[in-house]
Amino acid sequence: MAGVDPYVARLWFESVDADGSGLLDAKELRQAFDIGGLGYSLQQAHQFVRAFDSKGNHKLNVNEFVELHRFLSAVTDAFSAVSKGSKTITAADAPQALARLGYTLDPHALNAVLLRHDTDVSGTFARDDFLRISLFLHTARRGFTAFDTQRSGKIELNFNQLVYAASYLA
Repeated sequence: MAGVDPYVARLWFESVDADGSGLLDAKELRQAFDIGGLGYSLQQAHQFVRAFDSKGNHKLNVNEFVELHRFLSAVTDAFSAVSKGSKTITAADAPQALARLGYTLDPHALNAVLLRHDTDVSGTFARDDFLRISLFLHTARRGFTAFDTQRSGKIELNFNQLVYAASYLA
């Protein structure tokens, strides 16, 4: 998946935009994945739409679709680089893989994220597990950035704001 050709991604988008609206809902996105040979479920498609929909309309425009495609490509590349042909990475490998995506977490935050996504408590993560972790961090960063208007790296939230921000986490 190295590199994303925006022109090809746009053509792909247009091929599944059945109603010509210029927007893809989760079902159309799932169809795009099927055409591309990507085995993502409808539930995953809904999560991707929620994570990359910047307008709040539960649909992706072509630019959001290209951004999602870049994200999926980057996640796959980071996982492949660290896994070195294995089907999993270990918890010890996770910081290196996440750093390739621009995420550097302190040990406590990293441990909490890994524990949340280690569903079989094995200490290893398959590509789909790593994708869930990456999507969680993507949505967490997006929510944080919305409240960090001064770009200081620090925010204050009241309870309602916390609930609002958490509702966007994948």
